Amino acid sequence: MKILILKILTALALLSGPASSLAQTDDYRDQETIDAAFRAELLNLGFENGEYPASEPKFEITDNFIHIKSVSALKPDGTIATGQVTVDITTDDVVHASALACAATINQLKMASGGDLSRIRKIANIRYTTFTVADWWDYIPGSNSCSEMILRVFGKSAGAHTRHAEGHGTSDGNETYRIEMLAYLK
Repeated sequence: MKILILKILTALALLSGPASSLAQTDDYRDQETIDAAFRAELLNLGFENGEYPASEPKFEITDNFIHIKSVSALKPDGTIATGQVTVDITTDDVVHASALACAATINQLKMASGGDLSRIRKIANIRYTTFTVADWWDYIPGSNSCSEMILRVFGKSAGAHTRHAEGHGTSDGNETYRIEMLAYLK
């Protein structure tokens, strides 16, 4: 009988441990944390006061699914990064254009979520398009730049995503970089 009671007490002790040891952990962030992270990214990119300029909505929402349509790299001075990436351009320039387009995409998510980025449950996929000459093919640093920004702003639980990077020779508006995104609202 003492052995049975000891086994029951042991089982209860193991099961009554901290819930965090049994539950899946995540890092969904609150609105204040996400807004502060996004503001820091905007300041780092040179946007005055860490604020993104007013822009035209480029998204569709179906139920809780958001499709951010093709968004270009908007510079802090209000112009769009244009021209093909050539073989003599630096990787830093491509990374910067990607970060600018990523900031534009996050701003679109902010508009789609009614101003509350903590309502974003999951970034599902990001499609990166770089407009390049035929001999340029190093898409990884640019796509890494945005993927890392998404993780810094949203955290791993909401920000981890799949991605697709491709190059094209021309674009309608001669933009250097464009991003499309699929995401889910909570």
